[in-house]
Amino acid sequence: MKKALLLSFVVVFGLLLKLPAMAQPDEARVALIIGNSTYKTAPLANPANDAADLAHALERKGFKVLVRENVSERGLKEAVDTFSKHLRKGGVGLFFFAGHGIQLKEQNFLIPIDVGFDSEADLTFKSISAEYVLSLMAEAGNRVNVVILDACRNNPFQQAKRSISRGLGVMNVGRAERGTFIAYATSPGATAADGEGRNGLYTKYLLQSLDVADSDIDKVFGRVRGAVVQETNGEQVPWTSSSMVGNFYFDPTQDSAAARVPVPVLKANPETEQEQPVVKYDPVQERSFWERIKDSRNAIDFKAYLERFSSGPRAAYARWMIQKYGTGSPTEVASLAPAQNPIVVPAAPPLPARIEPPPAAASAAGTRTGGADAPGPGTEFRDCPECPPMVMLPAGNFVMGSGDEDLLAEPDEQPAHRVQVTAPFAIGKFEVTRGQYAAFVRDTGRPPMPGCNSTRSGRFLNNPKASWQNPGFAQLDSEPVVCVSWDDAQAYVAWLSRKTGKQYRLPSEAEWEYAARGGTAGSRYWADGSAANACKYASVADSAFKAMSRGMQSFPCADGYAHTAPVGRFAPNALGLHDMLGNVWEWVEDCWNQGYAGASSQSGARSTGTCDIRVFRGGAWNSKPATVRAAYRDRDTKDERHENLGFRVVRH
Repeated sequence: MKKALLLSFVVVFGLLLKLPAMAQPDEARVALIIGNSTYKTAPLANPANDAADLAHALERKGFKVLVRENVSERGLKEAVDTFSKHLRKGGVGLFFFAGHGIQLKEQNFLIPIDVGFDSEADLTFKSISAEYVLSLMAEAGNRVNVVILDACRNNPFQQAKRSISRGLGVMNVGRAERGTFIAYATSPGATAADGEGRNGLYTKYLLQSLDVADSDIDKVFGRVRGAVVQETNGEQVPWTSSSMVGNFYFDPTQDSAAARVPVPVLKANPETEQEQPVVKYDPVQERSFWERIKDSRNAIDFKAYLERFSSGPRAAYARWMIQKYGTGSPTEVASLAPAQNPIVVPAAPPLPARIEPPPAAASAAGTRTGGADAPGPGTEFRDCPECPPMVMLPAGNFVMGSGDEDLLAEPDEQPAHRVQVTAPFAIGKFEVTRGQYAAFVRDTGRPPMPGCNSTRSGRFLNNPKASWQNPGFAQLDSEPVVCVSWDDAQAYVAWLSRKTGKQYRLPSEAEWEYAARGGTAGSRYWADGSAANACKYASVADSAFKAMSRGMQSFPCADGYAHTAPVGRFAPNALGLHDMLGNVWEWVEDCWNQGYAGASSQSGARSTGTCDIRVFRGGAWNSKPATVRAAYRDRDTKDERHENLGFRVVRH
């Protein structure tokens, strides 16, 4: 039997309260499944099959599955990031990776297909650490999070680098991740059989065990252990460790039934045992402290964070950073105690919503073709018949990002800060349409760029045949173009500038949010900002979407469109701009930066940061309420295309 180093373990996080966390009737189950086979060095036969087969098995168990096969460094990191955005408190998350994995310097790394194995620096920098995945899942606060890693590597990896250890190391879990179940394909540091059939040995029996009626997680992996031991005559013994609280069943019906049965919670010394107090902290202080250290590579900084904010939202990530950059043992990291007398600083007063809001754009000014060089605020114009119609916006200032009062705020939307738009500018009244993009393609002869990512039906897939002409669903020329990359958008605005003799470009992130808010300060630009009224203003994940994607979050309304809608079908904001939220995400000019720390008070695009990755804003036809907000930010690499991602243009 062919031998390989096989890393496979499962981690399940349950929220440990006074009573075990319980399944909810409409609980979302989301899984990310990755299978890497086509490595240039040491390709593998089974991972893609393992991923495909497990995806089908989990779909039968009520999971919405995001699938990626043969992913590069960029694809692997992007997939993990996308998955982390789907995780949410109270749901169930599951992560599966099949491919090469190594233990290096006391960490376990998952290897993308485009990484060579001759450089330790490449392995650590370009791979994803399993410990990092664990920290993301811990921070999500789901009721249950499951991570399954079935990653094989051949013996030459260890021979090539002495520091690469045999097998996998034990995953160390900090105090904040209590309720953990870990199952290895074999005992830590040992090798495991790769398998000779369609699937790896461990995954083969996992698939079979999931089909058995009793889907209790302990019994599922208990059956796997017994089958693997029997087939290998005891040479491979799957190893488990668990601190689970309560039960979890892969079958959702069994899981719901089990939740209705009380589970007794015993105490070793009922008379003397006291629960560990949760140390309160000021969230403003915590966020400010984190902004100062988040880019540090010094473990002392993260130890200081844990000493003051051990129950903070970034505690799991801080422990991971200490293990990565520190010299202390994992046990010391996990035992860091909360400060008994944390320093509390008063919260900063909230910023005012806006100073001198611009007048509404619904003026009596008419639309002009070939408009003046400096049209007045509120003027609509178009520079050529094939050009996007534009609306002139006035100079002004606004508060960009989310304040602490916004319950949906994410760290990369903060700190909220005032931005000055010093000069008027024109922005597309609508998103660029298929018809307008087709005119660019005809004039330039730009060849088709096939390959487009899809998240429909709960799966995250790359369709190599999809393109802007055929995104996977029918479109009219009046609908926004999708499946276009940031680079495609740049080519379009360059063509538009040459054609008209005017300066067209993508909006900066600040300009986009200024336009999207339309003088408002809430999460959304309609009067009450409510989710119930979203369908009057945007094509979003609505009640019809929820019916097709059971368990996914949606707006409690119906917008009348299954995918993209023709531009202008929904009510505009106060500046006369349509679809600033919903319909399709919109590329902007800026390089990606994790938050607004150090951001300028001016409205220009940020040209520093991670410039291979660019920002997009606004949400789309399949976006949930938490992401359809004026302050919400997302990003991807410049060459990626998505079926729900387009753009609009700006002209000075």
